Amino acid sequence: MKKWILILLMGILTGCLDDNDNDYIYHTHDNSVVLLKINYTDFEFEGGIELFLHSEFNNSDTIPISVEYVSPGDFGSISLFYEPREELIFDGSIIWDGTGYRKFPKRLYHPDNFLYLDEEIEKPADERFQIIFPEEGVDYPLESIWNSINDLSIVNRYLKGGKNIGIFRYTPSVGEGNPDEWSWYVIMNTVPD
Repeated sequence: MKKWILILLMGILTGCLDDNDNDYIYHTHDNSVVLLKINYTDFEFEGGIELFLHSEFNNSDTIPISVEYVSPGDFGSISLFYEPREELIFDGSIIWDGTGYRKFPKRLYHPDNFLYLDEEIEKPADERFQIIFPEEGVDYPLESIWNSINDLSIVNRYLKGGKNIGIFRYTPSVGEGNPDEWSWYVIMNTVPD
């Protein structure tokens, strides 16, 4: 009896398959960003992710990112969107008396999943760095941030896109906030190969 049920189910399932390629949706991506997470205090590379976007590649030098910031009276958030289609590339909560968390992207690849170069990449000029959501009175240690990712193959590939290099400071805890819980993010944009 079980054999007949299995054969019947296989027949139904294969009957649902259609060899017509027009029924399948293929996503093409002409644009991508990479987010690389760096520890705020010791500048250790902690991982990253490459996001493929549906927005067309913008040929300007800057990365077209808009910011939606909700000030943490108690609970707040910060979201980064790639324009003009408002594609979410980062979302995190901010808590005044506690610690928020990164909601998107949910997961990052471990540093061991990245390819490393034999030689370090020389730091670009400071003018090539784009501070995302600049905060008054904050020191942006570009040299230390760059030195944590200057041997990654993906950084070398994204540099060839010619875009600025985004630097974003994520502080999920504020008020008395603990810098050990904070992160730097490097955001780079290019057309994928």
